[in-house]
Amino acid sequence: MGEAQTAPPLMQHRNIAILAHIDAGKTTLSERILLTSGEILRAGDVEDGLATLDYLPEEKEKGITIEAGISHFTWRGIWWNIIDAPGHIDFGMEADSALKAADGVVLVISAVDGIQPQTISAWEKIRNLNKPCIIFFNKCDLPDAKLDESFLEIEEQFGVSPVLLSLPVPLLHCNGIYDILSGSFLALNENGKEEIAECISTTETQNFRREACEAASLADDLILEKLLAKKEILPAELLLGLQKLFKNGKHIFCYSGSAKKNIGVRSLLNGLAFFIESNYCKDVLSFSGLTGESKIALFGYPCRSTSMTTGQIICCRSFPKIGEVAIFKSFCNAALNSEEKNLSFYRINAGTLTPVQEIFAGDIYALKGLPLQNSENHSTYSPLLQMRVECKLPEDWQKISAALKTIKHTDPSIKITENNSDGSWVLHAMGAVQFDFILSRLKREFACEVQASAPQVELREVLTKSLAAVENIYQLGNFSVKVKMSAQVAERAEYNTENEIVKLALEEFCTDGVLGKGSLHNIKFELDKCEFVNDPPPPLIKKAVYDCAKMLVLPSAVETQEPFVKLFVQCPAEFAGTVDKDLLSKKAKIIKNSGDGKKHHFTAIAPLSNFFTYSTDLRSITKGRGSYDFKFEDKWG
Repeated sequence: MGEAQTAPPLMQHRNIAILAHIDAGKTTLSERILLTSGEILRAGDVEDGLATLDYLPEEKEKGITIEAGISHFTWRGIWWNIIDAPGHIDFGMEADSALKAADGVVLVISAVDGIQPQTISAWEKIRNLNKPCIIFFNKCDLPDAKLDESFLEIEEQFGVSPVLLSLPVPLLHCNGIYDILSGSFLALNENGKEEIAECISTTETQNFRREACEAASLADDLILEKLLAKKEILPAELLLGLQKLFKNGKHIFCYSGSAKKNIGVRSLLNGLAFFIESNYCKDVLSFSGLTGESKIALFGYPCRSTSMTTGQIICCRSFPKIGEVAIFKSFCNAALNSEEKNLSFYRINAGTLTPVQEIFAGDIYALKGLPLQNSENHSTYSPLLQMRVECKLPEDWQKISAALKTIKHTDPSIKITENNSDGSWVLHAMGAVQFDFILSRLKREFACEVQASAPQVELREVLTKSLAAVENIYQLGNFSVKVKMSAQVAERAEYNTENEIVKLALEEFCTDGVLGKGSLHNIKFELDKCEFVNDPPPPLIKKAVYDCAKMLVLPSAVETQEPFVKLFVQCPAEFAGTVDKDLLSKKAKIIKNSGDGKKHHFTAIAPLSNFFTYSTDLRSITKGRGSYDFKFEDKWG
């Protein structure tokens, strides 16, 4: 690996996450940002599989972002780390983790499609984490772009007042932008980059600049005085007023253009430098993972495509006032309570790592040398689907088992359980696309051939009635265990014991379930008796307790429940009736039904089993123009 590009010690560092609804142009915008800043000399297109930040084979093949790609660039004397987060709902955990490491967010909205269901989900994540956000309206060059309508949707859907700071103008066949803050016109030169162009202001551009000044006057008395006196407001004065306005959180700044044509990207970059400030993470370390020796993923946990043969590599955002690597090594060891390790630090650039010898506050690095267990994180996501996997050849069992353990370590949004009876495995994940990715990894990275069932909804089993006590006596040689227990219906699984072995046995029983449909919930075990003779070994105690629970909880006392989700569907108004009927036929309960004559929105509570492959059905009945998103509401039925 060669020398890493290193930021000067006094350069500011800021981290920006790019979020969007799928196909809004998020990765294309990230690519043009790298081009405009001079980080890359030629932009690759997602359609051609050449995007810098989509480096996994599956990303190139499917044209979607699976892992959050990280790269960097400099702009206006600031070192930026850019995190291109996935837009697909199956990989929402990637976006969550990217947000935690970011100082600010660019939310990309298609001017053709407007605010879509996953746009709203992304906005909710941004607001929940209180991250400053700038909107980029993309695809403004297309004939069916509706910038005015998309702009007006912001206040209605997001509850904040939008302020437009760049406007497409008919320069060079729409290859131009009016930068409202500076009052300048930018057009593409012969090299495909934006530069200042000659153009006469129009009534429209003057009106938009006045609107920006009026918005800034809400936070700046000087601008208010000048507006009332009808005096000219200089760009520097407007910038100061807008910076004050941006901090109040009641307004959101919007830029527009075309990422594919590289229009409006320069204005957006200036906006990031003017309005996004560094916001140091409160946590000492934010973990991430690495795809082998040469590829990096996202923040929050080890990455999906890591090869553990080269040692665990995580990613951290450095803590303020830590400089030399030697100091940070000691800091990491102390923070993680670990023995002295041979830690190595790397600069991240999409699929490549290069070593560094100095780190700076607020920057992002890959860190190698920590044991895997130190970077283990527990996912807050509950898998909603499951799929059975088995060996094609019995002699491959050990290899497949090791590969699945690696995948499990590198992706906490999935779970993998082994069926001891037949040697198969059950994969638990968030969506069908995630299953496709796991199966692809098994074949590509680990050369594992498996047979997989069709994905099914993850059910759960619940106790329906109280159960009278039963007793189990287990004897082996001189050892004896006598267990007596009863059970009651409860809000969650409870184990009324302080014996860790007994508790572990009951936890495993609940995980395995009774009907083979899912884990057992809503049960409280009452341990009436637990007597030992001659201090029996833990496995014997565990088996006695497990068998007693099996005798107690019979299939007749258990029923299954499936998860319900809150579904958000959007379609053109002409398809509203068809979508309405389709939702009802799938047993969805529509709780909100609204539209403006052009776009129609549905909110519904629905059983997941009828909707986890809904994208295909919705595209079919709306001629590819419908979109949806959902979130689990912790509701079962």
